[in-house]
Amino acid sequence: MIRTIFSEVRKSVRGPAIFIDRDGVINERRPGDYVLNWSQFAFVPGIRAALKQLASLRLPMIVISNQAAIGKGLLDAGGLEEITAQMSQALLADGTKLTAAYFCPHKPSDNCVCRKPKPALLLSAAEDFNIDLNQSIFIGDSETDVLAARAAGCTPVLFGTGLRNHSDSMDWTVGVATAPTGDELFEVAAKYLKVETRVRRGDRTVQ
Repeated sequence: MIRTIFSEVRKSVRGPAIFIDRDGVINERRPGDYVLNWSQFAFVPGIRAALKQLASLRLPMIVISNQAAIGKGLLDAGGLEEITAQMSQALLADGTKLTAAYFCPHKPSDNCVCRKPKPALLLSAAEDFNIDLNQSIFIGDSETDVLAARAAGCTPVLFGTGLRNHSDSMDWTVGVATAPTGDELFEVAAKYLKVETRVRRGDRTVQ
């Protein structure tokens, strides 16, 4: 497990968090390939504005991602840290502050304890930041994200239209909240976050 902490704040009272997958949610996937340097990193259209809206909830925002390129020898930990730092700085320029990022660097065949759909990355983040997983959401785009969220006890939210299926059935999408575009993500996420809050969005107030 590789962990990057952007904020050392540990809340005295357990509360919700917003977990976010990286590839396919924050940045566009490279079909058949990996993001190996910052020049290959392209934000998903609409996601930066959506993350800025989510940041207004003032909850921990934590990236949870499998990065098998490291296990395959295509990228080293330093390269991943550089990409992560650049991503964080770009979002911070928008007013979006990430709390941390947790990565599994292993290949699927390694049978590690941290690769999604296993929940270890989420559980580690919850321990580090005193997070109540039952009140939290995990925004992802794949079956492994949904299964990891369920295993950890938080609510999965599917983002985008290019959902990734890893089995012969799409049954895993049944009953899962979805936000096809960035414009819809805030309201869907706020609905499923178990937190008492009122946040103004444009000329509307979301409760």
